Amino acid sequence: MSESVLNDLYELTREMSRIFDTVPTRGLGKWPETNVYESPEAFVLVSKVPGVAKKDIDISIKDNTLTISGERKPPKREDAKSHLSERFFGAFERSYLLNQKIDTDGIRAQSENGLLIIHLPKMVEAKPRKIQIA
Repeated sequence: MSESVLNDLYELTREMSRIFDTVPTRGLGKWPETNVYESPEAFVLVSKVPGVAKKDIDISIKDNTLTISGERKPPKREDAKSHLSERFFGAFERSYLLNQKIDTDGIRAQSENGLLIIHLPKMVEAKPRKIQIA
């Protein structure tokens, strides 16, 4: 896949996300909330996943699209009656189209204090480099 096609798909995905993020969804459409950072060497995604066990999260990557899916299970309270429930419980899935090729062998993920942190190193040929004139 050529780099210009990947860039076009990335921009289209960003624009579609911007459009659909304005639609009211009771907060469910954007869950899990995620920040994406980029350095010359890697992308880093930091998602809020409080109350979700590691075993209940799946992370996959295919065709430069990273997908995070899982389930936040409600607490079992047989001795109490719920009067207010604002937290989202249930299955979730969110995909992120990356505009550069990723070294899939170097991907690392960790879950700590309610945050899921995913390090996605860029492929060597995707990293910017300066070319010296001989």
